[in-house]
Amino acid sequence: MKNDVKEDSNFWVAYADLMAGLLFVFILLIGAIVVKYVFSQNDLEVIKENLIKQEEHLEENKKELRNKESIVFELSSALSQLKLDLNQTSNSLNLISLEKAALEANITNYERLSKDLNSHLDSKDKQILILLGQLEKKDEEIKKLRNNFKEAKEKVQGLNLIRENLSKELKTKLDSNISINEKTGSISLPSEVLFDKNSYMLKNEAKANLRNILTQYFTAVLDDENISKNIENIIIEGHTDSDGSYIYNLDLSQKRAYEVMNFIYTFYKDPRLQKFLMASGRSFSNPVLKNGSEDKELSRRIEIKFSIKNDNALKEVENFFDLY
Repeated sequence: MKNDVKEDSNFWVAYADLMAGLLFVFILLIGAIVVKYVFSQNDLEVIKENLIKQEEHLEENKKELRNKESIVFELSSALSQLKLDLNQTSNSLNLISLEKAALEANITNYERLSKDLNSHLDSKDKQILILLGQLEKKDEEIKKLRNNFKEAKEKVQGLNLIRENLSKELKTKLDSNISINEKTGSISLPSEVLFDKNSYMLKNEAKANLRNILTQYFTAVLDDENISKNIENIIIEGHTDSDGSYIYNLDLSQKRAYEVMNFIYTFYKDPRLQKFLMASGRSFSNPVLKNGSEDKELSRRIEIKFSIKNDNALKEVENFFDLY
């Protein structure tokens, strides 16, 4: 600021000196002209010419002065702009200083977060190692379960194969007019042939044919050692359609199964049958389906079927499924 004031002061001193010099020159010229006029009237024209020249020279000086004033104005404007630029630069420096402080704070936060993250990752790495160990144990358990499942499946397939072989063998011992399921070895008897509607009493006209069928069936099972040694039970199952409530049909199917069982004991006295024979009512829990819909006529039936004796295999299968 001091330099600026000094420069302004020097300028105006120079300007005043210049004006004083010009004024002095002007006074000298006037004096010279007056003296010249007094002493020599004849030199008036020359003086006039000189005066004109002096005026021209003065005009030139004025022009030069105006140019200098213009230069001074431009310098002053440039100085003002420089001051503005300096102020802007100062503001920019202050902003840079603030940004630097913010950047340093961010770096400090980053370093702290990085440290926390590394600590957290170390903890996560330990957890991942633990989980990987647990996963390996689970893989071993799954592998073991798959092997057990494979064994259980083979045993179930073995049971089905035994049942199918016994069913085929049993069919060869029965009359061709007796329909038997070659896969399950069961006989299905329509309820309409055996009972009146909503009744569990056997029709008298159905008893003779029922006695003939069941005598052949039980004799074929009991007299063939290969069949009898593999059979756990001979089951009489009563089935109904879905008309009516489940409890009503359960009672009706149970009574029909017991009625057939009681009828069997009136004519088949072999004591070996007692340890095999049992009766069960199933209501409409196992309907016969055709094209995905219940066939009510075929669903109303009495089934004579047998279960395979293979306690160990079944127990292993049950144990396998108990693991889930």
